[in-house]
Amino acid sequence: MKKSLSKITVIGVLLFSSVSLTFALSVGEILSGFEGTGGSLSDFIVTILNWFIGAAALVCVVMIIVGGYSYMTAGGDQQRVGTATKTLTNAIIGLAICFVAVILVNFVLDTFLKPESSPPPGGGGGATPVMMYLFKEESKLKV
Repeated sequence: MKKSLSKITVIGVLLFSSVSLTFALSVGEILSGFEGTGGSLSDFIVTILNWFIGAAALVCVVMIIVGGYSYMTAGGDQQRVGTATKTLTNAIIGLAICFVAVILVNFVLDTFLKPESSPPPGGGGGATPVMMYLFKEESKLKV
């Protein structure tokens, strides 16, 4: 059984690698993708922060699902219930930290780094959603 599984894995890897070699680009075409976007350093930093906060929130949601599943399948075992409860508690705390991080980044961007020509958030009065200001109207991240 192990031999046939390893043969199938090797054949699959060879097939997928041959397809990627078939569609390979020349060195000039690959290097042309590294010319840059023309954005500023602050845009880049905010984009990186958005990715990190989003990835952390995704991990927290996955851990909430894992903790809930392990809580449901604990079967009354007190040790497994305790572990699942700790997992759920830590995941919820992590998700709360992610939301506080979004609010903190928005506060810093609005207070210190916002350009003078930017419109007010949300266009005026009323409740405004939490947004990451990337100094461009089309690149706001709503949470």
